[in-house]
Order: sequence, then C-alpha cells, then structure tokens
Amino acid sequence: MNLERFSKLFDLSGQTALVTGANNGIGMAIANALYDAGANVVASDIVLSNDSPLYAQISDRRYLDVTDEPAVESFMTKLLNDYGRLDILVNNAGIIYKDRIEDLNIAKYKNVIDVNLNGTVICTHYAAPYMKKQHYGRILNIASSQAFLAMETYTAYSASKAAIAHLTRLWGTELAADNVLVNALCPCYANTAMMIKAQKLMAVQLNTDEAGGRRYYEELIPLKRILDVEEVGNWAVALCSDMGAASTGCNFAITCGQVQL
Repeated sequence: MNLERFSKLFDLSGQTALVTGANNGIGMAIANALYDAGANVVASDIVLSNDSPLYAQISDRRYLDVTDEPAVESFMTKLLNDYGRLDILVNNAGIIYKDRIEDLNIAKYKNVIDVNLNGTVICTHYAAPYMKKQHYGRILNIASSQAFLAMETYTAYSASKAAIAHLTRLWGTELAADNVLVNALCPCYANTAMMIKAQKLMAVQLNTDEAGGRRYYEELIPLKRILDVEEVGNWAVALCSDMGAASTGCNFAITCGQVQL
C-alpha cells in the first residue's frame, strides 16, 4: 500500500484558485475542498455573508459580479497583482428560473443566461491569457445534468448549462496547446439552498410535506438520492490536480445515474 503516492496526486499546495459563487452550496463546497488540498483560495460572490459555511480560514473573500465585464477585468488584474499567478478558475456562479415557454418572463430568462453563461464566458475570457502566459491552468465549469435532459420548464437553465457544456469541449481543444485544461462537472440535484426551495415548492404542488417534496426528486434519480455538495468538491479537486492531467474538454456526469455521458 502506498497512500502517499495518491496524496501527491491531489496536492494543490501553492496554487491560486478563484471560485465564483462561493458563498454557499456547490461553490462553497468546491472552495473548501480546494483549500483542503492546499490551494490559496479566493472566494468570490455577489453576497459574502458572515454565516456562510465557507471555512473561516478562507479569508480572501471578494465581491464579484460575473456579468460586469469591466469589474471582472479589474478583479483579475488585482488578483494577479496580489498572488502573482492564477492556476485554477472555477466558474460556478449561477441562478435558476423555471417556467413554461408560453409563460416565460423574458427578463428573468435573460438574467439566467447572463449570469450562468455570459458570466462563465467573461471570467474565462479574462483568466485564460494569464494561464496561457504561465503555460499552466485549470478551468472548471459547473454545468448540470439539465444540460443533457429535456425536462419541462427548464428553458433558461438548460439552455445556459448546455451552452456551458459545449463551450467546455470547445475551450478544451482551443487551450490544450497552452497546457490550460478545461473540464466541466455536471451534477444532478444537490443539497443546496436552491434545492431546498425546489423541494418546498414541489411539496406544495403535491399537497405533501417537505420530505415528500424531496422524495419526488429522489425518485427521478436511479440511485434514489440527492448529491451532497461535498461530493462535487471532491471531484473538483480531482480534475484540478494532477489526477486530472489527462482530461480536457470533457463533461463529467456526477448524477447518481440520472445522465450517462
């Protein structure tokens, strides 16, 4: 047995990682996992609350609106000045809005596209040149199982996540020669604030309790369970470390069997 060999594979010591949408949920879990693997983590969000489950040791918490291009450009410049390099970018910031096409609120639809898709493009646009210059980088996009499913009411969310999934393939090819690897995690339902809200709404629709609302979503999953956000964090470390050095342009299904890619 040689566990030391495997611990070295996941070691991110000395690397600088930026995680967007890191205040809660999947972003928080990824930021915490990268920190556990030794990275210097910059946690960004439009809300940075004191009661966030982010590790207290992650002290570099910065406001960032990923849809504000000038702000993102300035943010990246300052981060590079502060740390000297950017090794990992996790494009996690995202929102959800669901409705049938005939009832779609176009302003809300555009907002989902702006945050989820355009925010990912803007952050990658300003991070990639630094990574190319240092001939090293890991870009991890957060897509979704909904990028590959056709479930009613998901027009905005699925459109944004499907686009992210394909941009991951495109950027993975485009940046490969510069040793900048681009991959995406595609989780199914996870224990986040958005999921809890969805469970409550479903409970009302089904005239049941919140546990019944949760069971509705669990029954959509072959393994009959909802992801823990820490599981997504573990996958993030794997793909951003030497363990993931042979993968780029790939979408990884963490879906408990909901999607097979």
